[in-house]
Amino acid sequence: MKVRLVHIRRPWGRWLVAALMLSSAACSILLTRDAFQCQTDADCTRFGGHPYCIGGFCTSSGLGPPACVYFGPGQAPVQPSDFLNQCGTAQCAPFDDCARLGVCGDGGPPLVSPPDGHPTAPAPSWTPGTLPSCLDNDAGRGNVVFMSGASTWPPLIAKLAPLVIDGGGPTPVFQTTSSCAAVQAVFESSPMVDPAAGAPMSSYAVYFAADGTQVPCLIGSGGAAVDIGASDIFASSCGFEADSGTTPTNDTTGAIQAIAFIVPSVSPQLSISAEAAREVFGTGGHDGGTTPWVDPSRYFVRNAGTGSQQMVGRAIGVPPAEFWGVDQGTATNLVNAIKVLTMAPLAEPAIGFVSVNTFDANRGNVAALAFKDWGLDCAYLPDSTPLSTDKQNVRDGHYPIWGPIHFLTSFPPSAAATQFLTLVAVPEAPAEVIDAFIDSSLVPTCAMNVQRETELGPLATYSPPVHCGCYFDSKRGDPSAMASCTPCTDSTSCPASRPACRLGYCEIR
Repeated sequence: MKVRLVHIRRPWGRWLVAALMLSSAACSILLTRDAFQCQTDADCTRFGGHPYCIGGFCTSSGLGPPACVYFGPGQAPVQPSDFLNQCGTAQCAPFDDCARLGVCGDGGPPLVSPPDGHPTAPAPSWTPGTLPSCLDNDAGRGNVVFMSGASTWPPLIAKLAPLVIDGGGPTPVFQTTSSCAAVQAVFESSPMVDPAAGAPMSSYAVYFAADGTQVPCLIGSGGAAVDIGASDIFASSCGFEADSGTTPTNDTTGAIQAIAFIVPSVSPQLSISAEAAREVFGTGGHDGGTTPWVDPSRYFVRNAGTGSQQMVGRAIGVPPAEFWGVDQGTATNLVNAIKVLTMAPLAEPAIGFVSVNTFDANRGNVAALAFKDWGLDCAYLPDSTPLSTDKQNVRDGHYPIWGPIHFLTSFPPSAAATQFLTLVAVPEAPAEVIDAFIDSSLVPTCAMNVQRETELGPLATYSPPVHCGCYFDSKRGDPSAMASCTPCTDSTSCPASRPACRLGYCEIR
């Protein structure tokens, strides 16, 4: 196979060169031309790189990195580290802690609390003028579901709202707070209220029209009970437990969301390790040892109540309330603050983190960093390559910073919450609902191969009640991902290995 190197502007240029080189290794390359080499794959281990025995010859598998763990037919990862270290074809980005940080197996410096608390970027005040009521019988909003929570949710609700309203369900009304504020509102029965005068526009509730349009509105005097708390994290991450003596609650988990480290699009940086991120956000740069991320005023962060900071904090070993950096208020604000940095002197020290759905909506303006977890050889993106959106490394366990979204309700839930969840949070959701999750850069659980029960907890293999892996790949995967997928109109055309016809493809079940 010939490999032609093409010059492409950073940051993707070097990734693409690596991809082309990797693709050449993935072809059927004979490792030697001896007359007879092997009878089993085990006979080929002396060559390294996990080659296969095909027709008596040892042939490159294309799997990597070299020190990864290979699970053959009938085998599966067992230990938590197995999932992260399993062999695959996803692009591997290096990050040398020893060379970059001087951390050569002996641990990094102790954490240092930020000197002045957690500064917050100023948010512009907003004078709304006359706003409609969120609940308005005359305007056809007599049946609404009041939702409060993470700033990452409105794009998803905008896609779900037309499906819910067309299905006879309530009009969603959403107020951006934070994941932990949403959890607290449900557990303590705290009402949604209108913000004080001069608050930023993002503080006001919005209702979603039948076409998904968001319209700022007023909740009204006395506030409104929260029907659904929209959280990116488990309630326990916010200090609430189901048996804590507060209001009885129910947690309906949904699609999977990942968190990514991001930098300005002009940054040459491609990866970061857990140790490096710990030194950046946990020590403020450790006296210049984390070059180029040495200026805490260029650390774009959130606050301890947000799902993104909670998950990142657990991933890198920094308490969420002890992050160095400037709180940007919302995920959108954070991206906007980073993407305007287009000059190298300001861009190189800049770093932040957001949900992957926020990153995907801003590709080209910001770049994601591959993340190397503790004890790994490689840094991985949530996707298999920088240009793909397949979430493959989330789905198979190579990428660690992810968790399910949570629809929190009182128990029993309100009638409006029940109507909403019955339409969007069921195991065998219709294609339109699954499309809404996929288009929001979330992974429906029916497309996942791993699961976890706690915040960034141990991974386990997962076989969902109904599968939609082929359907997901048809929307987001590359052609190679579809090699084992068979289109179908009913189950009679499906093979025994994938007997269920689901959403136009033969699935395992």
